[in-house]
Amino acid sequence: MTQEKESGMALPMVLWTITLLAGIVILLVGVLDGWISEESRSGKLFKARQQALSGLAIAMSPTLKPGDPILKHSNSDHSEGYSVVMKDEGGLINPNAWLGGTPDHRDLLQRLFTSWGLDMNQCSAAADGLYDWQSPIPFRSLHGAKQADYEAAGQQGLPPGTAFLSPEEMSLVLGFEPVMHAKPDWSAYFTTYSGTNGINILYAPKGILKDLLGLSDPQADAWITLRNGKDGIEGTDDDFNGKPPPDIPSTMRLMGLRNVPSNIASVFTIASWGSIRHIESTGFFNGVKHRITVVTSGGSLLGWSEQ
Repeated sequence: MTQEKESGMALPMVLWTITLLAGIVILLVGVLDGWISEESRSGKLFKARQQALSGLAIAMSPTLKPGDPILKHSNSDHSEGYSVVMKDEGGLINPNAWLGGTPDHRDLLQRLFTSWGLDMNQCSAAADGLYDWQSPIPFRSLHGAKQADYEAAGQQGLPPGTAFLSPEEMSLVLGFEPVMHAKPDWSAYFTTYSGTNGINILYAPKGILKDLLGLSDPQADAWITLRNGKDGIEGTDDDFNGKPPPDIPSTMRLMGLRNVPSNIASVFTIASWGSIRHIESTGFFNGVKHRITVVTSGGSLLGWSEQ
């Protein structure tokens, strides 16, 4: 009886052991597969970044113009290569120019944030917070934040009371978090590298045309098509067929706008293709992409970011 009982107990133990070992094997296979996949992606990402760097090295030449065929390259099966796009940094909003002037343009920041879905209180807190960050005056704006507010939030030594060094620095401002939640790509609207003469309306991106000027999608698309000329590339000789509008009022009429408020019209300007370039070099390798964005002036590097 004892031997039969032991035999009866052995079989379930054997089956349980086999099941356990099978589970361990499956787990290990999954882990190894994950490691291999991650290593494979890391290798592809490395090569995609190398391609992006290659495109960037070419585009950094100050004599190179937008639309040059050398700004795009791929191998025979198009699985590896790079693509570079050049833009004029002057088409973006410089927060230092908007906030450091007299009068400042917190009202336009609120207009922009409203178009992104923020309520009145959130817009006021974000705009006043941005103003207080760069203002050397120790007094707090109505909805802003100064040193005591930052210390209460556990952030020592802020705000600096000086101009923003980069758009990314705006993310540190108390009251700005709702903006980042409402508009994940908010930083694409701003620059700290362009001049202080306003937004170059000849090269402002579609988002600014819609969210600040209030253009509809068809109006913005029609304007971009008109200004880019026949080749569809901004910054080339055929922009506006070589005849850009002479002034802002004429430009507004071409865009289909009437009676634009003076505070909005005053922040736009008309200028030729600027010396401050916004270069986006995207490298790709077997389905994996890597983008490097830089801002340059005369071949000198002003800003760098990767994604």
